[in-house]
Amino acid sequence: MEKTKFPGVLCVLATALTAVPAESLQEEQEETDPSWEYNAELSLLFTSGNSTVRTFGIGGGARREWAGGELSLRAGGLRTESGTTRRIAVGTADNFTVRSESDPEPTAENYFARGEFERSFSDHVHLTTGAGWERNTFAGYESKLSLVGGIGNVWIDNERTRLKSDYGLTLTAQNDVIEDPDKSSTFGGVRVSTSLRRRLTETANLESTLTLDENLTDAADLRADFANSLAVDINSSLAVKTGLRLVWDNAPALTRAPLEEPGGVPTGETVLVPRHKLDSTLTIALVANF
Repeated sequence: MEKTKFPGVLCVLATALTAVPAESLQEEQEETDPSWEYNAELSLLFTSGNSTVRTFGIGGGARREWAGGELSLRAGGLRTESGTTRRIAVGTADNFTVRSESDPEPTAENYFARGEFERSFSDHVHLTTGAGWERNTFAGYESKLSLVGGIGNVWIDNERTRLKSDYGLTLTAQNDVIEDPDKSSTFGGVRVSTSLRRRLTETANLESTLTLDENLTDAADLRADFANSLAVDINSSLAVKTGLRLVWDNAPALTRAPLEEPGGVPTGETVLVPRHKLDSTLTIALVANF
């Protein structure tokens, strides 16, 4: 299928965001030279015995106020392997030894990297541009690269609460594990997102983001990403964070399913079927801030 040609609006927005006069930039740098803020996350889960499960998750982010705006970067990954321990008896019925075998296989795997720059023009209006990459073979895609540019507004911004919304155009290039002949791998879209940061107590912080992305070449391909996290400070540098992410794809990628006869007899053939529309991920991680 012919790939969608997307206008150069994103490039224009990106240029506008970074086009800061030299004198203005110099004055801002003279007034303040903010340093980078970093955080790192680590989540682990290991079980053994009658079953084996290994989960390893790592992530990190950086943020800095720069050129009249805010630059944020984030990357991470999560991998889970699981398997059942098999006990095998070797010898005769009267004389044998028992051997245990376990061969865990990947059951979940997701890697991502994204960056975003938000430039404010007033207390309530800002432009935003960003790029992101993600790999999730269990959701059906080897890689997904997306670019976004648009405008946003801030509804609430004080010491305890920040609520904002962004509206933009997107360009997505997705490489599926199994190619769908009826879909274009590159398409434009419209994205709307709302983000909330709320300090619940002196030691507890809530973050929630809902993002809707509509494929302009296929109206049925509506995607939603609802990410939530609650971080509780242990001290000034460490926190425990619980996260819940729900990802909805109304037109998910395809997978191969074995074909059986009505009586349950395998035919030896496979057919293409859509994957589940909803993926949910619950994580608990230790966060270091520095």
